[in-house]
Amino acid sequence: MNGEIWFEIDSGGRFPLDDYGCRFLAGLRRAALDWNPLGVIAFDSWALALTGPSVLALLTVPEADPFGLQLRLGPGEFGGYWGDDCAIWDDYEPGAPGYINVRDPRAAPEDMAEHAAEWITAQLARPLALEETRSPALGRRSRTWVFGDTGERTPCCRSCRKPPFPGSKPRRGETVVAPLRGSG
Repeated sequence: MNGEIWFEIDSGGRFPLDDYGCRFLAGLRRAALDWNPLGVIAFDSWALALTGPSVLALLTVPEADPFGLQLRLGPGEFGGYWGDDCAIWDDYEPGAPGYINVRDPRAAPEDMAEHAAEWITAQLARPLALEETRSPALGRRSRTWVFGDTGERTPCCRSCRKPPFPGSKPRRGETVVAPLRGSG
């Protein structure tokens, strides 16, 4: 993968991409041309064909790497949510503000791509901050993603690589918040 194509298919996948998935990704790629002013580029995205048939598409928010948007498409339905790239579909709660579920067995994949693109555009406009708390006793750090528009909180994956905290680090017993996207 060289990052020149939006949602480039990971060549290491075990499953071939079917026509439904190809048409969905083609629709997303057309819409993605408008996302550059929102701070993401083709290199920030990739896709993977899954069994089913279905497609997993990911879009990383650069200042919050590895946190970003994840979409999973199957015939007639797709879902999307915010998450770390190592926690694919863990703790999925379709009722939360940062999630979307669309089910329509008669929908064309291009229609699903249009729904997905509208949702992605709205999500990229949301203010995002990273909160880090350090426990008073052992000094262990925990991180939580916080959305400024709703106060929605999403824990950072425990097993992901933790990039340096963007700001002053908390001392024992402290919590600090670093605005990342649209909240500064």
